[in-house]
Amino acid sequence: MLHTKTIPSFRKLNAAALASQQLASSPLSGQVSKSSLSQVVKRVCPALGVTGTAYHVLDILLGLVKEKDLDEGRSPVVAISNNKLANYVCRSERSIIRAVKKLVEVGFLAYRDSGNGRRFVNSQGEAYGLDLTPACKRLPELRQQAEAYKAQLDAERALKRRSKGLARAINDACAELLEQGKHTQASELHQRAIAIMESSQNLSNKTNFLEDLYEEVLSVTAIEFAQCEIEQVEHGEPVEPVGNSNRIRKEEGRENGISIEALARALPMAVENVIRPIRSWNDLRMEAETLRVAIGLSEHAWKKAIQELGLNLSAACLAVVVEKVLREPDRLSRPAGYFNGMVAKARLGELNLNRTVWSLACNH
Repeated sequence: MLHTKTIPSFRKLNAAALASQQLASSPLSGQVSKSSLSQVVKRVCPALGVTGTAYHVLDILLGLVKEKDLDEGRSPVVAISNNKLANYVCRSERSIIRAVKKLVEVGFLAYRDSGNGRRFVNSQGEAYGLDLTPACKRLPELRQQAEAYKAQLDAERALKRRSKGLARAINDACAELLEQGKHTQASELHQRAIAIMESSQNLSNKTNFLEDLYEEVLSVTAIEFAQCEIEQVEHGEPVEPVGNSNRIRKEEGRENGISIEALARALPMAVENVIRPIRSWNDLRMEAETLRVAIGLSEHAWKKAIQELGLNLSAACLAVVVEKVLREPDRLSRPAGYFNGMVAKARLGELNLNRTVWSLACNH
């Protein structure tokens, strides 16, 4: 479509809108792909606060723009009235005016107005309407903004996962201290964790404070754990090392009737989202730490589980819990507590992990 620079006197523009008009003052200097334009512009919308009606209007304009108008030397103008846009999105014309103004000010559109404000294409092929030239010319910049926004979101999600995992681990450690009769210590640590989570600090600072608190909790629980071992030795009870090679070799084939092949088939979502593929008990042992952190289990609770169940069975229980959380997150709000419940059942001889594994394998 041919280019026009006319800006009618009725159009009142602020600095942001004038910048968009300046970008649209000349036609495209190179060809732009319609699919690339649509993809990049939509990806960057959340970063620029383009939502609701404004996003809907933008989506319609991207769909209506003609591929040939994105060629070099042309201007991608969509001649559509506010009334028709209002009918498309089921909003008032006032809402459409505000939405278009938003798109102009963020640098997606420019006004290409006729003298009387109507939007149309005349007999000479000159178009009046909404011009997507600013978005086309800013495509590399918008792509960088979209990538930066995605990286920021990923970092925030990682911090949220980390902070929630630390909070769960601290709660589990406090529960262990309560079981040992350390009520004052448990209450103090729990209250400090709550104070951190409810504070007005940003997420990064909260996570750092929780990590410091978690280190303190680990030091407390490690002392308690060491005292338990000393008491066992004093009473003549053997304390088997966590990495006992005889136990590991004994468990290489089957563990409590569970074959590693069946367990591997039962963990499709865990393998897809959390751990690497499992082909042997050694592979599972290598992923145990990742699984432990994934459910927010404290190191103290993990060491106790290994003492009672052995490394292989403990890791298998972890893997099952992670798989269940991924499949039905609403049903397992406290995965670390669920794991501790499995350990307690195993202590009483009531854990039927084999049946759970086969159920998961058959129903994925």
